[in-house]
Amino acid sequence: MADTPSGSSSVPLWPRLAAVAIALACLALMGWIGRDDVPFLKSLRAQVTGESPAPAATGNPELDACLAKRLGDVEQMKLDGVIAPAQEELFRSRAVSFCETQFPRDR
Repeated sequence: MADTPSGSSSVPLWPRLAAVAIALACLALMGWIGRDDVPFLKSLRAQVTGESPAPAATGNPELDACLAKRLGDVEQMKLDGVIAPAQEELFRSRAVSFCETQFPRDR
């Protein structure tokens, strides 16, 4: 049995680095697959590209009309300087919640 200095592991460095690389690759793959479903990634992509993501059709015309109006109002408030850009995401989420409460999504 070979003596190892106290506190060191018997596992070489390269398998540890490989495990970290695999974990990071899996995390990146999960982020890529869920890029449209994760709110953080949606807002990050909107900040990087400078455009807000277009809302998808919901299957409920009343809900679509409500979302178009409310989200348009939020965009206009941002352009008019009524709300700060940092507040936009909060106002957008509140508008979506309001519309979905009034007109539930068709499932």
